[in-house]
Parts: sequence; C-alpha cells; structure tokens
Amino acid sequence: MKANATKLGFELKVVLEQEIALFDNLLEIMQEERELLVRFQPNQLLELNKRKELLVLQQNYLESSRATLSRELIKVLELDENATLKQIAAALGGELGKSFVDLHSSLTAVVDAIGQLAVINRHLIEFSIKSVKGSVAFLKRRFFSAETYSAAGVINQEIAQLSSLNNRA
Repeated sequence: MKANATKLGFELKVVLEQEIALFDNLLEIMQEERELLVRFQPNQLLELNKRKELLVLQQNYLESSRATLSRELIKVLELDENATLKQIAAALGGELGKSFVDLHSSLTAVVDAIGQLAVINRHLIEFSIKSVKGSVAFLKRRFFSAETYSAAGVINQEIAQLSSLNNRA
C-alpha cells in the first residue's frame, strides 16, 4: 500500500472520529430536548436549537472534509468512485482497515439512535402543538364567546352566528 494512502487513511479516520463525537453530542442534545418537550419549557428549547444549529454548521464542515478525503483515498487505492467505507477498509487492510470497520459500526449506531429519537421528538412536538391549539380554542370559547344579546336581554342566535363566523375569519 502506498504511503500516501496510509496518510490519507489516518486523516480520514480523524475526521470520522470527530463526526462520531459530534453525533454523540447531538444525541445528548436531542435527549435533553425530549425532556424539555415533556416538561414544556420553550425558552430552554430555543437555547437547545441554537446549540443544534452550531452542530449542524460543524457537521457540514466535517462532512465536506470527509468527502474530499474519501475521494482522494479512493483514487489512491484505485477503487470505484462510489466505494463505501467498508470497501475502503478492506483495501486499506491491517489495523487501519479494522479501525474503519469499527468506525462504520459506530457511525451506523449513532445515526440510527438519532433517527429514532428524532421520531419521538417529532411526536412530542406535534402533541405540544395540539395541546396549545386546544388551550387556545378553550380560552376563545370561555372568554370570547359569540353570544350576543338583544335589547330585551335575550340571546340573539342570528347575530351570535354572524359574530362567530366573523371571529373565525
């Protein structure tokens, strides 16, 4: 194996390790997000969203580096341009190749965990939105009823219906 391939392999390994650490951090933030959603603490959720946005920017940088290093390594190893991480690992062989297999397993596990937690958090967000909408509807009915009284003090249904249509618009 060429010395350049080993150098590129180690550089790619470092980037992949950084991506895994970033995804682990994202997973922790998403778990904290789940707790905040359950306790309905919107101000803390805003702060978490800022942290997630920063992680996305960092991940974009790492992903760009990973793609560049992968393309270079694939060329040096003379692999198909669509080679997978497992194929790169097999071509590298030895301890470096084994570490790529381990990194692939770690990446797969953390991305799967993030996907599962994202589904749970999405359901919690949808539930929160429905709860807020239900509370608003209750308050509207309770405090902004469309009952309109005539001069004689009798509820005027025709005006009440028109008023209720106007409130919906």
